[in-house]
Amino acid sequence: MLRTNDWQIDVEKIMNETTGSENISEKAKDQAAEIKESVEAAVDQASQTVNAFWTKARTKFSDLQSLEARVREQPVQAVLVAFIAGVIVSLLLRK
Repeated sequence: MLRTNDWQIDVEKIMNETTGSENISEKAKDQAAEIKESVEAAVDQASQTVNAFWTKARTKFSDLQSLEARVREQPVQAVLVAFIAGVIVSLLLRK
């Protein structure tokens, strides 16, 4: 048979276990919130990096289109510039 003292000890034990599980739950929630913040920061950083690369790629593509248009407008001048650049590079590599 349970004595009053034993019963009180059991109730206190149950109360402590309940409080402990609530603490664990709160800690888990806090850690989940920290992880969420870290992931959101990483996603924001990745998004900014991708946007920066995308902007650079569009600029380079635009520059390439401009160069192509200029070569189509003045093909003789483009060939002469390429020839002179080739001569200069070959002279530099000889030395």
